[in-house]
Amino acid sequence: MILPLYFFATNNTAYIAGSGDGIVTVNGQPASRKIWLLDVDTLQVLNTVQSLSSGHYMFFCLNPAKQYLVMCRDYKKEFEPVVWDYVTPATDLSIAEQQALWDSWL
Repeated sequence: MILPLYFFATNNTAYIAGSGDGIVTVNGQPASRKIWLLDVDTLQVLNTVQSLSSGHYMFFCLNPAKQYLVMCRDYKKEFEPVVWDYVTPATDLSIAEQQALWDSWL
């Protein structure tokens, strides 16, 4: 995913990414599944992404002052949904570094 520079005109430069132990897995194996990002206060769906076959995913352009709820469901209905509540997005990577990390997973 390549995002144009004007997309980052706000201070929403934080991100949530599934890396290392944070990847989506099914039976211990990396898997591609749909992931929802919700506002922790209103439960409004803010975004959805599909994890890669490696299990990695990333939500870009998040407000670093907010917390989020991240949910992953199994479309095969074999497993219960997995939810991470009150997730604070990371701010340790610049937008260019976030893009480079995502590109490295592709």
